[in-house]
Amino acid sequence: MAIIINQICTNEIIDSISKRFPNETIVKSVMLKNVSGSTAAHPDMQIHFVSKNTAICAPECYEYYSSTLSGVNLIPGTVTPKDTYPSDIAYNAARLGKYVIANTRYTEPKILEYYKKHGFCIVNTNQGYAKCSLAIVSGSAVITGDSGLYALLQKLDNIKCLKTDQSRIILEGYGNGFIGGTSGLIGETAVFFGNPDTAVKKFLNDLNIEYFCASNGALTDYGSLIYGGG
Repeated sequence: MAIIINQICTNEIIDSISKRFPNETIVKSVMLKNVSGSTAAHPDMQIHFVSKNTAICAPECYEYYSSTLSGVNLIPGTVTPKDTYPSDIAYNAARLGKYVIANTRYTEPKILEYYKKHGFCIVNTNQGYAKCSLAIVSGSAVITGDSGLYALLQKLDNIKCLKTDQSRIILEGYGNGFIGGTSGLIGETAVFFGNPDTAVKKFLNDLNIEYFCASNGALTDYGSLIYGGG
């Protein structure tokens, strides 16, 4: 399967992920043409796996991911991400067990169509950066720094959620990043770009969730780690 990461991730991150998951293929993200700054290379702004083997991506990314992802039913979306919010969030939906959390007004229609067809519960949120804001660490556990999302998650059945401080998360060109953008789930292992704080580690340990820090130092928002494929 493929691990999609930001093309500007450090060699330390790439090497450590390669060593920890030697049987997986690392695929670097592409640059979005109409999005400026560091988020142009964020995977969670350009591709979304609706299942293990099916992904929907921005039209401009289709040719690239078709050539780099194997065993994937890749579907081109209809929305081209643009520079300003909310024109950049079409592929930033988050899947958590049976739930899909997204700002449905601006989410790529093919993503919503797929989930509706396959019986998922779609939960609307005003936070358009849903995937950025949610570190999904298992099928029923999630970490967020967003107060609105935290309140929403408390209402979902059988979901465990931790509210964390994300003020120190690094995101190039911005005051701070998002916890979801620092992480990704590979199988049953939560991977972080950096070293989570004590509260996050306790949450993971209490739930017996395996985690892996791909680099030392502060958490860095690289636009999530995306995992899927054949």
